Amino acid sequence: MTYTLHTRQQIDHILRTNDRAVERAMIVLFKFQTATEQRRGKTDVDNDVGFTMVDARVGTRFARWLLGMNDNNEVRYPVKSLSHPLAARVFKRYCKEHPNPMARARHIALKHSAQLVRVANGEVEVPETTW
Repeated sequence: MTYTLHTRQQIDHILRTNDRAVERAMIVLFKFQTATEQRRGKTDVDNDVGFTMVDARVGTRFARWLLGMNDNNEVRYPVKSLSHPLAARVFKRYCKEHPNPMARARHIALKHSAQLVRVANGEVEVPETTW
């Protein structure tokens, strides 16, 4: 059986052109965080998976928004997109250098795209979650 492997260039192109792929990337990176990191919105373990220290807080906030979670990682709200009209207001403080939350999330996803390539190619599995 021959599998088509995705290159980083291909994944980067998808992330640059597909908002849904960016949102999925936020969720995948969030799932790679340890349970403690997911709760705290910080990166404590240098394990080369999940968000970097710089992106952990905003990436966690984005993922929770996308999954309809509150700050305790409990699913309590309807699932929303980063393109939702309220997202710009809710995430304003995290987007000072970007025009909107989707642009900030895209920046984070592209920065972490090497991990996403490994996921796309089946080299690593996305951890199961308890929520």
